[in-house]
Amino acid sequence: MEKQFRKSSGWFQFCTMLVTSVVLLLVDSNTSWLNSPRNALSVALRPIQVLASVPSSIGNWVSGTMSAEPDVKIAYENLRSEYFKLKSETLLLRTLQEENAGLRALLDATERLEEKVTLAELMQVSLDRDSHRVSIRQGLSDSVYLGQAVVDDKGVIGQITEVMPLSSVVVLITDPGHAMPVQVERNGLRTIVRGTGSLSTVDVLYLNQNSDIKQGDILLSSGLGERFPNGYPVAQVVDVAIIEDEAFMRVTASPIAKLDRSNHVLLLSREAKNMEVGANQVSQSQKETDGDLSDE
Repeated sequence: MEKQFRKSSGWFQFCTMLVTSVVLLLVDSNTSWLNSPRNALSVALRPIQVLASVPSSIGNWVSGTMSAEPDVKIAYENLRSEYFKLKSETLLLRTLQEENAGLRALLDATERLEEKVTLAELMQVSLDRDSHRVSIRQGLSDSVYLGQAVVDDKGVIGQITEVMPLSSVVVLITDPGHAMPVQVERNGLRTIVRGTGSLSTVDVLYLNQNSDIKQGDILLSSGLGERFPNGYPVAQVVDVAIIEDEAFMRVTASPIAKLDRSNHVLLLSREAKNMEVGANQVSQSQKETDGDLSDE
């Protein structure tokens, strides 16, 4: 009896709910009576909806993060690669700008030179305590010859000591075995400059105790020895010391040329200049002779 009552009660509730739902659907579809209660109910249920959506939101965020991580790594690697590429291009641009500035300086120097000049590029540098030499890419095919003077836009670099078909060797003025005649720009005092094995120092030799030389004096090539033209800057005096019981002063100077920074140098061809001067003199003499014959 009790079970039958519960069964009848359940069917009654179901039927009641069904009828109520149908009535509400009909009323809602045909009238606006339920709008206000529905709105109030949606506001009341909003917190529950938010709480119910939290697990789904967390799952979507975790899934998105996991899937986006490889893309972030790829983007990072691409940006890193692009950064280093731009960095290398910037360094190359800076190097090209410095090289361009050096070539411009050499070009300005060639305009001031009276000798015929040839631009040469350094190929190899060999610097140790007993030897200061560099190799250039010009040789016999470029009319390079032994003893040819080498300068840059600042001063004397050295001279050619070996010539091969496609390259040559230049001994620097700082080489311990190299010496050249110079004179003091201020008063014309002649002396000798010899290399010390250091790119920053040369010795000034054979000056007695009463020689007129002082710190800051500029030493120029004297033209003696017929290797270096007259008047090219060689070094600047940095120290003058008088030692008792010694016949000569101890004078040191610093090379003016950019011995450790030049990538290009200039080869001076005095022989070509002398040949040109000689040809001009012969031409002038011929003109004078022709003029004398015409007068006769």
